[in-house]
Amino acid sequence: MENTRGSQEKFAWRVVYAMHAIGFLDLLGVSLIVPLLTHHARSLGATPSILGLMGSLYGGLQLFTGPLVGQLSDIYGRHAVLLGVLLGAILAYFILGISASLFVLFLARALAGLLKHSLSVARTWLADFVPSSDRPRHLGHYNAISSASFIIGPTLGGYLASTTEHGFFICSMGCVACFIVAFFLALAVPLWIPGHPPGVRIHRQTSGEKYQDPDFEPQLHPLALLRQLWHITWTQVPDIMLIRFAMGFAMILFRSNFSLFLEMRFQSTPLFNGYIMSASGLISAVSSFVTGYVTAAYGGCSRKLLVHMACLMALAQGGMTFAPNAAVFVLAMIPLSLSSAVFRVNLTHLSVDRGSADQRGAMLGVGQSVMSFARMVAPFFAGVLTEYGGILMPGIASVGCALVASVLIAKRLRLASEDKKKE
Repeated sequence: MENTRGSQEKFAWRVVYAMHAIGFLDLLGVSLIVPLLTHHARSLGATPSILGLMGSLYGGLQLFTGPLVGQLSDIYGRHAVLLGVLLGAILAYFILGISASLFVLFLARALAGLLKHSLSVARTWLADFVPSSDRPRHLGHYNAISSASFIIGPTLGGYLASTTEHGFFICSMGCVACFIVAFFLALAVPLWIPGHPPGVRIHRQTSGEKYQDPDFEPQLHPLALLRQLWHITWTQVPDIMLIRFAMGFAMILFRSNFSLFLEMRFQSTPLFNGYIMSASGLISAVSSFVTGYVTAAYGGCSRKLLVHMACLMALAQGGMTFAPNAAVFVLAMIPLSLSSAVFRVNLTHLSVDRGSADQRGAMLGVGQSVMSFARMVAPFFAGVLTEYGGILMPGIASVGCALVASVLIAKRLRLASEDKKKE
């Protein structure tokens, strides 16, 4: 029995490492191409309004397909769905690379919005395989390793775009190559789990239990899926989703005009903006690695921890908004990245804990859709605030949103540890 359990633990950790690698490859591919997307679209004749519409299209499709993909992973297993979304990403970014008209470009972004959910599925699969007590630390490591790709990708993509004639196509094919490698890595995962027959879902339930659920009977009726997602959202996690939206809206509102803010406040050059973004990626990666230690210092995920992180985020956003020079701006990025990483990981942990093992994918899918909705509406509001109120207004509004989130945490958030004490 001890040998069997030890063997299962060994193979479980291999799966965890594979999810880390897939997360890194996913964002490495995306970071190669996304910084060049605006320039490519403008070369095809896109106006600023068309660029905004393209961003809204991607965010809107992610909003509606995130919960569905999560639910499908609960029904048919993480493995099958992860392979499917990776294939979808390969197709979407290949079409993006060969796009020579706005119509094809919109088609590629629509396919990416519909099918590019590999990060969330891999994150859910990782959550299946790690103990609940260690989940914040492992999710933090997953985010850190994924974010580390943004230190490499934009610089590499910018170099290729500036030194080669067909830079956008080359970067797109590099993105496709990253997803192909991730696909074959995901394809090999079941081979590492002993006794896993094809077609059976892979879960880590609790220590010592089997990794299989042979009695599960999948039912995939669209109305049944919608009813279940509605039930999950509004009966189990309404407080978490409201807080997630408030914090996500605050962060995206602040970051929407990041380059424009630097240029107007500090008269920065594009090269300097690139250095700032690379520094931001490095700080984010380091911050994600220490989330587990910060959470442990507070005795686990607690209301006090989340309120403190929300207030720290508001303070950091205020510091960056009113920074007198670029050096102060960069220093303020450190508490912003730390608070954001800790907050994001612990909200994900709370979402997973609220549902059963068969609802984890749907839980995280709903959370991804909430963030997609924030990504769809926040840039528009940031543009309006900048145009009519000045470059400082988005930062001021983001501080207000973060403070609203801290009040929601203090008054509305329900924690499992508090429920047990009441019982």
